[in-house]
Amino acid sequence: MMQVPDEAAQRVSRIEALLDEAERMLAHGGSVDEASFSLRETRARYLPDTLRAYLDVPPSLRGERDASGRTPDELLIAQLDHLERATAQRLRELAARGTEGIAANGAFLTERFGPATALPEAAPAAPATSVPLALVRTLLDGIERDAGPQPSSLVAVAAERFAALVPQLLTVQKGRMGFGAIEALQLTIPVGDRALRFNLAAQRGGIEASVTNVVRGIALKTESFDLDTWLHGLYENLGAFVERDRRTRETLTRFLER
Repeated sequence: MMQVPDEAAQRVSRIEALLDEAERMLAHGGSVDEASFSLRETRARYLPDTLRAYLDVPPSLRGERDASGRTPDELLIAQLDHLERATAQRLRELAARGTEGIAANGAFLTERFGPATALPEAAPAAPATSVPLALVRTLLDGIERDAGPQPSSLVAVAAERFAALVPQLLTVQKGRMGFGAIEALQLTIPVGDRALRFNLAAQRGGIEASVTNVVRGIALKTESFDLDTWLHGLYENLGAFVERDRRTRETLTRFLER
């Protein structure tokens, strides 16, 4: 899988986070201006082109310095820094437009209903339970219950359930040249224009759990977690995927109703 230096990966993650914020704001529509155009082009062209230019350099030559005295790694980090600063500035411009809108909406609400201080306090409502999250929680609880304490059993049961319910997200690794028992699995969950790859492997000392941030096929960074933290992250992200994907939601509902 294609790799970039850790510092570059961190900058890409920050740029993607800024672009996610912008995407949520742009989803509500509004006029097309320089800020919105630039933010969309950064996601569609500027960031991918920057990464592709670096990845086109053979790995064996990435330590060599050009006429300016900088290596491809250093050039990539400088260019990502430039993109991050520009993206943050465009996001501020977009946010300023939103601030004007929320202030105008506040004035409208006051005109329509009167000042908030003149209205009675609202009684707190009971929080609603998200159906997709509830489905995923039931699924994960069932995997842990049926697997028992053995690490190899947890990986095997999880792989079996995921293969039945979300085969499009699952990759498994078997022992003995690919013909033995399942030793590890990867569940790659789309998150906007990138993906989170949840890795689970059975080791002699227990379970090895990690998450890899993947942007356009490029593995940016892998972090290890304890099993409880890993499961919580899987719960949230798989729940969001199930909420977006109607077919998976229906499949999971039918499976859990059996």
